[in-house]
Amino acid sequence: MKFIFIGFFIGLSAINTCFAQNIVICGKVIDAKTKQPLISANIGIIGFARGAISDAEGIFKLSIPNKLLDDTLFISYVGYRTLKKAVSAIPRNYTSFALEEVAILLDEVTILEQHPYKFESKKTEASMKQVKGNLYASSTEVTNAQYNQFLNHLIRNNQKSLYEKYKPDISHYEGTLLAFFKGYHIPHKESKDSRYTNDFNENPVVNISYESAVAYCEWLTEQYNNQSGKKKFHKVTFRLPTLKEWQIAALGYKKFQSWNIEENEVEVGIPKHPGEEIGAKKIMMKVKDNDILYPWFGAHDYRDKAQNSKNCWMGNFKIPEGSDSCFIARPAGDGYFITAKVASYFPNGMGLYDVVGNVEEMIDEKGKACGGSWAHLPEESTMTSVHSYLGASGTVGFRVFMVVVSER
Repeated sequence: MKFIFIGFFIGLSAINTCFAQNIVICGKVIDAKTKQPLISANIGIIGFARGAISDAEGIFKLSIPNKLLDDTLFISYVGYRTLKKAVSAIPRNYTSFALEEVAILLDEVTILEQHPYKFESKKTEASMKQVKGNLYASSTEVTNAQYNQFLNHLIRNNQKSLYEKYKPDISHYEGTLLAFFKGYHIPHKESKDSRYTNDFNENPVVNISYESAVAYCEWLTEQYNNQSGKKKFHKVTFRLPTLKEWQIAALGYKKFQSWNIEENEVEVGIPKHPGEEIGAKKIMMKVKDNDILYPWFGAHDYRDKAQNSKNCWMGNFKIPEGSDSCFIARPAGDGYFITAKVASYFPNGMGLYDVVGNVEEMIDEKGKACGGSWAHLPEESTMTSVHSYLGASGTVGFRVFMVVVSER
């Protein structure tokens, strides 16, 4: 998995530089009980804008100005008590920071609504981008925050058995990944320490079953159709897409000619001079036999590449060993050890984000998901990539498609 390899090299780098600078705080963030490393813990100085996150081995390095020596360091992690310590009291050598888990179970913290729930039809409508005719697709994958609204609905309506059936399943994890996904699925709750914590509300929901995704779509359909007041459509159906629908939406070419992705021709920009990325000259190219693999095919030289000219990854993938590094310093090669917040990368021509990488997206065929994920190599995360999955997985999420049944 991606984070194992990346963490090893980042960890060595962090340790080696701990002793090379004057005001540097280095260490490893661990679970106080299990001693397992904590991935993506948030480290910073109260009142100071710049911070750090722990890598896949729990290791971090934070450089600070001399003037902050009398300030306070904080280390936070979702589901754990925030650790605070005076900078002056921290050893200048490599040390461990143990965080204590808050004794709250996942199913006991799901109900954290701080305001009465109200379905927002306009927000849902705004997120839907037209694929063709009466078929629309959500601009992003379904987030933890959105999915938790569904789970909260089940609890409010005394449907505990359905809640148990559809809530995220993390029972198959242990160690570091168990700690990570425990925090990943805890809804954000305002508290005096919450401002220090990076929550995962806007990351894609994972670890749910096919049946859970279908149930969410049915709930969303009911919420929209039963909504009183002004809305754009009278009746709609939300559902998972077919394979052909998903691939055409991933292609993002509004003038597509066929529902079979490989039968289409798309407009591609050809650079006028070597080294240019954006081409003013436009030509039509067939998807088949032209290595058009990614949704940024509009730039001819990138149609089959996942890195740009600066070696920065254009999606959230598993980074191949030995890859050239992005010139921008990032915790992981593409910026994320596991999932990224939705819409972290630019959208395709239809306005859809993250159609490749980040998380695989379910289709209406149970056990099949498209587009690859954070744990798949770039060549496994193309617009035509289809993988099998068994049950709940940390790499699989879903995107909602909408069919307009009647406008008025």
